[in-house]
Amino acid sequence: MDAENDDSMFIDPEILQKELVISLPILTESDVEMMLNGVDFFDDESSLDEDDKEKPCLKRDQRRLNLLNNPDYGVILCFIERFRSYIKMKNYPLRILEDNLISEKEKLSGRFIDFHLALLKKTLGGKTIKREQFVSSLTRFAYRFNRDDGDYLDEHGYSKSTVDIKLRILKNLFEKQFDSDHTLKQFVANKPSIEIRSKPFGRDRFGASYWLFT
Repeated sequence: MDAENDDSMFIDPEILQKELVISLPILTESDVEMMLNGVDFFDDESSLDEDDKEKPCLKRDQRRLNLLNNPDYGVILCFIERFRSYIKMKNYPLRILEDNLISEKEKLSGRFIDFHLALLKKTLGGKTIKREQFVSSLTRFAYRFNRDDGDYLDEHGYSKSTVDIKLRILKNLFEKQFDSDHTLKQFVANKPSIEIRSKPFGRDRFGASYWLFT
């Protein structure tokens, strides 16, 4: 079976290890030192700031919740499900994509960078972009749609950007494919909108629609 075209929900452990190692929460040197000194992370009398008391996993869970509740992520998932084959997008397990999007680690996964650069390359007429140019190229792209996003990336970099900014950039990259990818443009040119929309998985008794992506 071709691994690139395998849509299985099971993830290669080696890929998982390489992709997630940069985004797993870890204790800092100061955290370890405080633990050795017997400091209670949740002691109200402690001189620690509230942010320092909060467990890394709780922050990570909150970022994941922000991602899942962001409508831009729904647009991204719909695009991937409906149009990935037309832009020849390589398979990228959603859980790994999510883990990279919510990560605040300075070192980014090479695969995650390439995922963005492949989309960005098409918006630039096929111009090759090196990994070292990822942040600067993405910053210039962000400025085209939202000046505040561009300013934030320029000042803080990509890794420290909010989940909302990362999702907005990725959504814009996907939507620009309708202008820059010839195969995709041909596919949607003569199709009524109802045929190219992702159909909901179901609806509840209040009429709200739900989609399922795997």
